[in-house]
Formats: sequence, C-alpha cells, structure tokens
Amino acid sequence: MLERTTRLADRIDQLPPLIKRSVRKLMAEVVMGILCSGSLRQSEIARALKEPTRLHHTQKRLSRMLALHSEVAWAAETLQLQQLGPWVTEEMIVVIDPGDLNRDGAPHSEGRSRVRDGDRGEIVGGYPLISVVARDVKQGTTLPLVTRLRSITESGYRSENHDLLGVMQEVQRHLTCRPLWVIDRGGDRGRLWDRWLEEGWPVLVRAANQRYWLWRGVRKTAQQIARALPLKHRGRLRRGQNKEVPFGITRVSLPNHPDQPLWMVVVRHGKREPLVLVTTRPVRGRRQGERLIQSYLDRRACEEGYRFTKQGFQLEGVQARRLATLQNLVALASLAWALLAAYPERAGRLLAKARRQKPKKKPRFPFYSLLAGWQRLFATARTIYHGWWRCRESASRQKGPPIADLFANHAAPHRPLIPEGL
Repeated sequence: MLERTTRLADRIDQLPPLIKRSVRKLMAEVVMGILCSGSLRQSEIARALKEPTRLHHTQKRLSRMLALHSEVAWAAETLQLQQLGPWVTEEMIVVIDPGDLNRDGAPHSEGRSRVRDGDRGEIVGGYPLISVVARDVKQGTTLPLVTRLRSITESGYRSENHDLLGVMQEVQRHLTCRPLWVIDRGGDRGRLWDRWLEEGWPVLVRAANQRYWLWRGVRKTAQQIARALPLKHRGRLRRGQNKEVPFGITRVSLPNHPDQPLWMVVVRHGKREPLVLVTTRPVRGRRQGERLIQSYLDRRACEEGYRFTKQGFQLEGVQARRLATLQNLVALASLAWALLAAYPERAGRLLAKARRQKPKKKPRFPFYSLLAGWQRLFATARTIYHGWWRCRESASRQKGPPIADLFANHAAPHRPLIPEGL
C-alpha cells in the first residue's frame, strides 16, 4: 500500500521489555485505527482495522485491553519523547498548558471530578489535561510532545502544581537542550516560581495581576507597573505583520526572591488591558523583546492542539467510562498526532491543496488536512494488521506490515517537521 514502508512496530519494540508483546500490538493497532478513522471511539477504531472477524469481537478485545493495561499511556509517552525529543532545538519554545476534558454527559465515568471548561467558562464534570508542544516560531511548525489525562481521585495525585512540574521534568529529561518554556497566566503561581527560580528554569509566564512585584524598590502589581512604565519600543505581534504596537522592558523581582532578577515586558495592544509577560531570561533591546512577545502568542498552538484532539479525534464523544481507558486513548491520540507531524513527504501535497482552497490565508495548523489525507490513504485497504502479527517471527516479517513508521529516517534534529514554505 505504501512503497516506502518501515515499521512502526519496530519502534514500539524498542520500548522496555516490561511491555508485553500483546500490549505492543495493541498500541500499534489503536494508533493506526485512530489515523485511519479520525476518531477515538473504539467502534470506529475497530472498524478501521478491517479484521476478517465480527466487528463486535474486535471492539470487545480493544476495550478489554485498553481497560486492563494502564501502562499503555506511559509506554506511548515514552516512545513519543524518545523519538521526538531530539528534534527540539534551542531556538524553539516549549509550551505547557493545563486544559480539561468535559465529561458532563457521562456522570458514571470513573474518577470524574469538577473542572473548569475553558470553552464555556463553566464548572463541569470531567478530567484535567496537561499538554506539551514544541513550537518553531520562525517556521511556524508544531511538534507535539505529551498529552496527559489525570484525575484528582487517582492514587498518588497531589496537586496540579506537582503535575505541571513533573511533566516539565519528564519532557526536559528527553531533550538535548534547554529551550524556553512558555505558559499562560495559570502558571503565575508562587510554588511554581519558587521551583523555577531554585532550579534555573528558562520560563516565560503571563502575569495574572494577583501578586506584588518588586519594581524600583516599591511593591506593585503587574498592571500598576504597566500603567507607570514608559513604552519606548515598537514591534510586531506576529512575524510577517506590518502593524506595530508599543511595548516596554523593565527589571523586576519577586518579594520572596529579591536577589534573583526577572524581566518584565509590557505590551499595549488595542483597548484591552496591557499584556504583561515575565521571564527568567535577560531581555536586552527591542529585538529580544519582540521575539519574546511573538513566542508567547505562538503559545496558542497548544490550545489549537487541544481543539484538534477533541474535534479532529472526537475525544469528547468517547463512550468509555474506565479511567485507564481514557488515559490510554489520550496518550495514543497524542502519539498519532506526532506521527502526522513527522510525515513531511505526504504533507507537501496535502498542504498545497489546503493553500489552494484558501489562497488568502496561510495554514497555521495543517493537521486537519493531514488527518484527512491519512483517512483517504487507507480508505481502500482490505486489511491493516491481521495476519502479519502471527508470522512476525518468520521470514515474512521482512516484507513489513502495510503501515509506515513515520519516525524512521526523520530522526535528524534539524529536519523540518512540515515542509518549508508554509
């Protein structure tokens, strides 16, 4: 079905030997089912696998395996970070964003708690999510690293701060550099700042105007500093835009850490309150300030990733109730998204078609087009995996399964994730 096929299963085989062969098979089947169907619903995944058995039997097997093997989520995260971590460079930014999964329509879901729905601004029943993506501001490309679902009723859960710091440490452990971490105003918390300053994390946070900062020997809030700071510079909010906005740069510190300097960037854009950013990296001059503003605004790629997972993969329509099943599906959906980002050959034609459909608008998040291309690619296939696993140890393994290892031959850190010219 594909001329240049290598083995996704071979990459999965590189996982620690604690992962059973049946679990490795499950991971490969579900990831391919997600890409072929464009859905996280187990019935759609089972239908996309096209096994020569009754659909009910395939769906029942997938449901049982996903519920019993909670290690699938850990294995998928490990594989994703091992393969894509070396791609992250010093020039990129790493965006971490806490989100939510709305399960208000499934009151009997295991471990469901109360979360704030970011779309509607309401408190609903659901689960907290944490997503991490790497973003190349210059090329406008996105590289998903981790998407994790948690439950406050889960054993070992301590707090959202503990989860955020744990995810950051896990991701950084697989990176070969120390890029700038970007987080929205939800990251302006005392415990997070204490840890970041103690360990020397390079972070960029939007100030939430809920604390005092030491500025010129006086304690003031972020908006008080923004009103008093003269805005001596002008810069563009996004690369390629002609409109410029005024902004200013000053040095501040936290009352608990007066000897550790921080840099504050104040941006006045329109009639809304000024945008206030605080970073641990020194900001000297207009160019560095402009680059910092653009880095923060590219944080929205993480929010678009949530939307892609919920709408493109229909996450909120999943009918599973077991917590382990939901965690495994979220992790495997993130792995499927990573495969879309790591497939530049097919992406060229698909993105060219997307540009022809909307010639006046540059595609900033092309993964919807890539997912549609994958679905068309496997629409006429008769089988996906059935029959290959049984003879995997024989000579027929050399022919390879009818799937592509989208990580193979693209491991060079300098290789673009999406073809140039986007």
